[in-house]
Amino acid sequence: MENKRAKSRRTVLLGAAIGVIAVGAALVAPAFVGGNAWASDLATTANKGTTVPDTPLKIYATASPQGDIVRFVQKLADADGSGLKLKLTTSGGSGALDSYELLASGDTDVNFTGHQPYVNAWKAAHPKLNNFDGKATVLLNAFGLYSEKYKSPKDLPDGAKILIPNEQTNLPRSLFILQDLGLIKLNVEKLDSSPAAISVSEKSIVENPRHLQLIPTDTVLRAKALPDADASFINGDVALSNGIDPSRALVREHTTDNPYANLIYARNEMLDDPRVTLLAKYLTGPEVKQFIDANYRGFVVPDQKLVR
Repeated sequence: MENKRAKSRRTVLLGAAIGVIAVGAALVAPAFVGGNAWASDLATTANKGTTVPDTPLKIYATASPQGDIVRFVQKLADADGSGLKLKLTTSGGSGALDSYELLASGDTDVNFTGHQPYVNAWKAAHPKLNNFDGKATVLLNAFGLYSEKYKSPKDLPDGAKILIPNEQTNLPRSLFILQDLGLIKLNVEKLDSSPAAISVSEKSIVENPRHLQLIPTDTVLRAKALPDADASFINGDVALSNGIDPSRALVREHTTDNPYANLIYARNEMLDDPRVTLLAKYLTGPEVKQFIDANYRGFVVPDQKLVR
């Protein structure tokens, strides 16, 4: 049985983080370019006529862009009169929470924070909490190589210091970009969802003719420390929140068949819940695609597909 003190602490933290999106509530425009998709006179969608129980669906999401998109979906649902109510918890200010533990334990109904390689690693580390799965892919936080010192990967000097992810779930993304640029060679040919590709690490480097110094660094610090490095790999959402211009990217990863698309996850018994199904339909619809394209300047790109 779960430790009552731990559960109580988790519940208090979760309660402090929650923000309810009430039906018809005004939404604060996000601090990014665009915003036309947030107009209050939204047209109805293809989901009009579908109604679901109005019991709030508890969603844990990264503050931006995922949280922004959930708020936009609430507006769409309101315009359609669907009855769908979303109770949103965002990750900002609540770093002590493990969002997948919250999902597995039933504290939240839907998780919208990560990609399948991360979830696979999380489940491997928590085998007793393997009770949830993906419902739909929604977006890709475009991963790129940035530099304030050089304008092209070709300009990187011999021995260049490059900040790479210090976590395995994103490390392969950086190494395959370097391989595609011809700067290193790995013992795996291309990035895909295969176990061999997802497990690529620095030990997989078989050639490094430019003697690159690859420095494992925390996600946020890779953006903060950009001026001090020759180049740095930065996630799209982190670049966005740190005011980094996308035109400064030396290169960005391919988006076709990219295994790092962010999904919504639900516990197995809720995957076919009509509220979760309707949420997935909104998230994979053309309105959300337009919203992402209009507001995130290429840092975040739509990657929409129902997987269940």
